[in-house]
Amino acid sequence: MNRRCFLPAISAAASKLFFPMAVQACAVCLTGASADDPLTDAYNWSVLFLMAMPYAVVGSIAGWLFYTHRRAARKHGGPKKRAPVLRLAWTHKESGR
Repeated sequence: MNRRCFLPAISAAASKLFFPMAVQACAVCLTGASADDPLTDAYNWSVLFLMAMPYAVVGSIAGWLFYTHRRAARKHGGPKKRAPVLRLAWTHKESGR
């Protein structure tokens, strides 16, 4: 084994042996709470808010950029009608509609 990895491996194994409760997976695993426990509900809601916050921030920034773009376009006369870049060779008569 590499000498650099030896000390961290020994200290990890020793911490698992001497402090078994300190290396549990998460805070909820230590409580042993049931599904109806208020602590479990609070933990679940906090996880939900932590997961939703990046989407809310990015959505707010995107909404602000869209709003300012539309406001600037309205101020300068609105979007200009342009010819389509690619004309399709499809007509209603050929489609049978």
